[in-house]
Amino acid sequence: MSVNGKKLDESSTISSSGIAANSTINLHFKLLGGGGDGGSTCAESRDCYLKMYAEKKPEKVDPNEKRLSKWTTCALSFEPLKPPCVIDRLGNVFNKEALVQGLLAKSLPKPFSLYIKGLKDLIPIQLSSVEGDKVEGSRFQCPISGFEFNGNYRFYALSKCGHVISAKALKEIKSSVCIVCHEEFEVDDKIVINGTDEEVKKSKSKQLNSVDVSGGGDEGVNVVTSDDVRLSGKKHGIDVVNSKAEILLKFLLLCHHNPCLLGRRPRLSSFLYCKRLSC
Repeated sequence: MSVNGKKLDESSTISSSGIAANSTINLHFKLLGGGGDGGSTCAESRDCYLKMYAEKKPEKVDPNEKRLSKWTTCALSFEPLKPPCVIDRLGNVFNKEALVQGLLAKSLPKPFSLYIKGLKDLIPIQLSSVEGDKVEGSRFQCPISGFEFNGNYRFYALSKCGHVISAKALKEIKSSVCIVCHEEFEVDDKIVINGTDEEVKKSKSKQLNSVDVSGGGDEGVNVVTSDDVRLSGKKHGIDVVNSKAEILLKFLLLCHHNPCLLGRRPRLSSFLYCKRLSC
């Protein structure tokens, strides 16, 4: 208690303190608790107090930084892009060295492991370094327009020659040949790099429609749809050109009637069974 700003002794009485009539006595309360910093935490226990400060809010990812990282680093190792580089049919960019190591160790993560089985599923690309850059090969650009390869502009890779050119340059110079090396290309040879979700979805559907069945070595039979699979031979009015290709086509016909066989590599027993069918 205090009177006129003067603290009263706890053992004193009103008469002994000399308090005059009609004086105002102030009563001050001392409350226990608080966080030790002079303030109240409104916490019911120490555990609640610790939990309140231990939980950290997730940090917001800068979209510009995320976009730049996607265009300047390898999609597999997340290391800076360094030639030689390759891309897949969906437009993801890789360092060739990191991808080869992943293929040899069979450690490719999903979804890359679902459609990348070897280097034949990849396309080598040629990135043009920014002229006058202090560290050569650290930044790349379009060799025609000079637009930097950082996600601010759309880029295409030509699958036949591997040159990476901005969409602006291809649109301005309407031609069916590469502007850099003058090699002819078609519309399907243009692969959009780091495209939108809709563009990636279209690329996936296009890739699924093209089935590649390998019969060993570098030879194989490419089939677009199941309707194109026909038996070959004189019985069907088709000349026999290649017995190996004929057996593979018959195996594809079996896959058409037995979908469970799709995705499996043809075995010797399958070839023997198809060969008996041709007899």
